[in-house]
Amino acid sequence: MIKEIGQVIAIEEDCLLVETAIKSTCNTCAAKSNCGTSTIAQAFSNKSVVNKVKNTLNAKVGESVEIGIPEASLLQGSFYLYMLPLLSAIFLACTAQFWLSRFIEIQEIHVILATFLGGYIGFLLSRYLLNKSDVDKYQPVLIRIYNGEIINSVIELD
Repeated sequence: MIKEIGQVIAIEEDCLLVETAIKSTCNTCAAKSNCGTSTIAQAFSNKSVVNKVKNTLNAKVGESVEIGIPEASLLQGSFYLYMLPLLSAIFLACTAQFWLSRFIEIQEIHVILATFLGGYIGFLLSRYLLNKSDVDKYQPVLIRIYNGEIINSVIELD
C-alpha cells in the first residue's frame, strides 16, 4: 500500500476531499545543483493535490488522515496508461518496417504513421480495459484518522 498523510478540507456527501502536499526528494540529493529535475521540482514544491476519498471512518473537516492506494492497482493502471500504448506503437512500427515491407514498398513516413496509429490503438485499448475494470480499485482509500493532530505529510512504502 502506498500511503500519504493529508488533511480533510471538505466533505461532499459520503466522500472526503483530502489535501496532500506534492513532495520531492531533490533537497536531499547531492547533485541537485546540476540537475534539471531539481529545478522543475522546486517549481512544484509548494503545490498540493486534492484527492476524493470515501469517508469510511467518519472523518471530519480539519482532521489529519492517512490515505493509500494498493501497489497492484497503481502498477496495473500505469501499465495500461503508459506501457500498452508504447508497446502497441512499437509493434505496429516493427510490423510496418519488417513484415509489410515484403508486400509493398515501405518508406519512412509509413513507419512513422504506423507508429502513431499503434500508439492511438494502444490508448483506445487502455481506455477500454480501464473502463471495463473495477473503477474503485484505482481510487485511494481512507486508512486511518490521526486524533485531531496535524502531521506533516510523508510518503511511506510498505
